[in-house]
Amino acid sequence: FILSSKGWLLGTKNTVLHQGEGTIYSSKWRGSLVAWAYDKGVRIYDVDAEQVVSYIDRAKGSPRPDLYSCHLCWESDTSLVIGWADSIKIAQIKEKSMTATSLASRCAEIVALFQTDYWICGIAPFGEYLVVLAYVDEADSEEDDEGGAPSRAARDPAAQQSEPPELRIITRFNKEVSSDTLTIHGYERYQATDYRLDHMTGESMFYVVSPKDIVVAKPRDLDDHISWLLQNERYEEALKEARGNEHHIRSHKLIDIGESYLTHLVNDECEYEKAAALCPKILGRDAKLWEKWIYRFAKIRQLGAISSYIPVGNPKLSPAAYEMVLNYFLSHNHERLFRTVQEWPSNIYNIQNIVTTVLEKIENTSDEDILMDTLAQLYTLQKKYDKTLSIYLQLKRGNVFELIEKHDLYDSIQNKVALLINYKQEDAVQLLVDNVQRIPVETVLNQLKKQPYWQHVYLDRLFVKDPRAAPHHHELQVELYADYDYKGLMPFLKQSIYYSFEKALDVCKKRELYPEMVYILGRMGNNEQALRLIIDKLGDVKQAIEFAQTQNDEDLWDELITQSMHDPTYVSDLLEHIGGAQVDPIRIIREIPEKMYISSLRNRLIKIISDYNLQMSLREGCNEVLKADCVDLMEKLNRGQRAGLKVDHTKRCATCGNVVVPGKGTTGCVIFFCSHIYHQRCLRMGIEAIREAMAVAKPKGAGSEDVNPLEPLKKDDSEGQLWCTICQKESQQKRRS
Repeated sequence: FILSSKGWLLGTKNTVLHQGEGTIYSSKWRGSLVAWAYDKGVRIYDVDAEQVVSYIDRAKGSPRPDLYSCHLCWESDTSLVIGWADSIKIAQIKEKSMTATSLASRCAEIVALFQTDYWICGIAPFGEYLVVLAYVDEADSEEDDEGGAPSRAARDPAAQQSEPPELRIITRFNKEVSSDTLTIHGYERYQATDYRLDHMTGESMFYVVSPKDIVVAKPRDLDDHISWLLQNERYEEALKEARGNEHHIRSHKLIDIGESYLTHLVNDECEYEKAAALCPKILGRDAKLWEKWIYRFAKIRQLGAISSYIPVGNPKLSPAAYEMVLNYFLSHNHERLFRTVQEWPSNIYNIQNIVTTVLEKIENTSDEDILMDTLAQLYTLQKKYDKTLSIYLQLKRGNVFELIEKHDLYDSIQNKVALLINYKQEDAVQLLVDNVQRIPVETVLNQLKKQPYWQHVYLDRLFVKDPRAAPHHHELQVELYADYDYKGLMPFLKQSIYYSFEKALDVCKKRELYPEMVYILGRMGNNEQALRLIIDKLGDVKQAIEFAQTQNDEDLWDELITQSMHDPTYVSDLLEHIGGAQVDPIRIIREIPEKMYISSLRNRLIKIISDYNLQMSLREGCNEVLKADCVDLMEKLNRGQRAGLKVDHTKRCATCGNVVVPGKGTTGCVIFFCSHIYHQRCLRMGIEAIREAMAVAKPKGAGSEDVNPLEPLKKDDSEGQLWCTICQKESQQKRRS
């Protein structure tokens, strides 16, 4: 092994580095270091120092050196990788310490050593890993454990059919990271010595050389990785890698990867729900892509899966896309149709188109209720609230009253009163009563003819609110009270003045409502007939007495006494309750027939006397109280009239118009209870003028019976008496009129 270098004067210098120890199989030079392999091992020589740095021997048990090539590779200026047969060594060149006795300044230290299960056809560094071109001999793996089979070195390589080489990446501790089998033309006839691996350190390029092919290998980039993931149908990983490194991929597009994933899920896996859930992330805001995939889901009849993810705002799709989804639900899932109409905005599709199809569907389906709900929602979106109201009333659901109030639909319910009552009776009646100006009473009653009870409830509440609201229907109301609310009949008869007594009496006669008949007869003036009803039909003497007291009719008392004398029980009851009546008890006692037995007569007479004494005592007490009250009121009036009155400095005389507060040159003021104020001088002058007029005021030719309008002044006029001239004149004018 000769080193040739330039000498002096353009000459060359040849230096023998190695000789006499067999063939040199391989050599590599890096910097000042050169390494070569020969039969016994590997030597490293420092050209600058002209010294052998180290000797590295072959692994024990290795095959003959000529059967498998030795591969040397300088990883750096101080690191050498050796791959020979099935053994790998890594030597690190280090500086020797100053105390070392050897002449060489550097030495080699083996930092890694391991054996492989394949033949090494080439080796190169790859970052923290090693790239190895491996030749796998299957026959070697079948070696007999008992030693009967020949060794690998002794076996004839040509007798075996070879496997393709593999490019493996391993750690520096012989742990495999990846492995790729290389398809080489004619690999079946090649042996380990037919392959070679070279590399370019700066570009991480690797070249696999065979007799017929040269394969270039380089590290995979992100595009290669994504391509490999797609080829192996690992779409989810590919999409994740692309989304996280979108700015670093060149040969792929994120949307293409996503669509490939969706296609795989839909066509191969039939995972429609998962594909639909991924659409928002993959399709984003691209309206055309959304429509493309909506039509694709429609083609496979899976619009239900994607409907929940379809965008309704950003992006906004064409109306046809949304209508296609709604029509799909109309054919397959009415519940989803209803929910979708509720959730989607109304401006993204043609509502009338959907209304038309829903109406057609209703005619040919048994699931009518949910479609009617959907139709009501569509009418609401169209602001056709009257049609919405009709559907709600028909189905008996929905917030009908809020809808009526919010959208002023009172005119729309004028022909739907019966439906409104059937929907929710109490609330409906209250609505009709509160809006009687918008919904006439006549309209309500006509539509409730088949529901007389609700006629009664409606008219009753209307009467409570305003007794004069429906006077023309009070006669009907009498009959309705008699049939459905007997307790309310009597109060109604007493409060209303708009019903016919004769018709009301007929209603009560048919139903034998005697208390009401008594009241009506009393209102009609048939007191005697009413009294006979009380005695004959009701047998209630106490009520008869109260009735007679109410009417305050002496003839009625006579009739009551006469009717009662035929029955001792009536006489007994009459004596029992007559104490507070206006009739004289002695009169009743005188009318009692002789020899008529009356139970407890003594007790009743005692009670009558006691009641009479009590009445007299009460009258005397009332008179005393009345007298005391009169005295107190007179004294209070006297004090009030004698009390002084406050006069403001702004008050003016009723005669002259000047202020009346006394000042210099004034004679004082006079105030009357009529609130008129005068200067004392002005008032006297006014009275004198009236007196002079009185002297000549008598009309000519008047008789002795003629009345002088000034005559009242003469009666109360006396010297020094003062009176309000204004009030006196007004009194005179009233008398004249």
